[in-house]
Amino acid sequence: MFIQVITGKVTDAESFRRMGESWNADVRPGAIGFLGSTEGTTADGRFVVMARFESKDAAAKNNDRPEQGEWYSKFESTVSDVQFHDCSTVFTMGGGGSDDAGFVQVMVGKVKDRAKFDALNDRLDEVEAAFKEWRDDVLGDVMAVHDDGSGFHDFIYFTSEAEAREGEKKDPPAEVVAIMGEMETATDIVEYLDLTDVMFT
Repeated sequence: MFIQVITGKVTDAESFRRMGESWNADVRPGAIGFLGSTEGTTADGRFVVMARFESKDAAAKNNDRPEQGEWYSKFESTVSDVQFHDCSTVFTMGGGGSDDAGFVQVMVGKVKDRAKFDALNDRLDEVEAAFKEWRDDVLGDVMAVHDDGSGFHDFIYFTSEAEAREGEKKDPPAEVVAIMGEMETATDIVEYLDLTDVMFT
């Protein structure tokens, strides 16, 4: 799987929403290698899109479609400060993303120690088992690592925001504390983005 993460600021909320509907109805049917997406906005007017494709080549071919180009030229007028992150390395837990999620939070991180980061991801089964025991409000997780190696976007799918907030209050077991300590030596979490008006396609 290949993921493209797109971020930026919304300058016209109503037009932004209409452009999302337009892409889903008019552009998506011919999208090459498109597997699905998660997109939403934050309370301070930013947006995040995580588009999944069969491969990087399929995503590139889709971007070259005239229909995609025409749509994007209109979409640009509704946003600013747009950034694209190509992510060929993808890690999933709990089956990945879930369209049943009532709340999605995105952790934006930087990689401090790539060797430790990779070693931790090589133990995903262990990490998943430990976190599942602690947080049953988490339905799934998709981490997209930027191809330039600088960082990642980690999409976490929750049953609901209320249950997520309650889950945050629970003390983690010793094995989770140990794993989180390893994460802190390998990465820095820059910010947490709470997505509202989430749409799954």
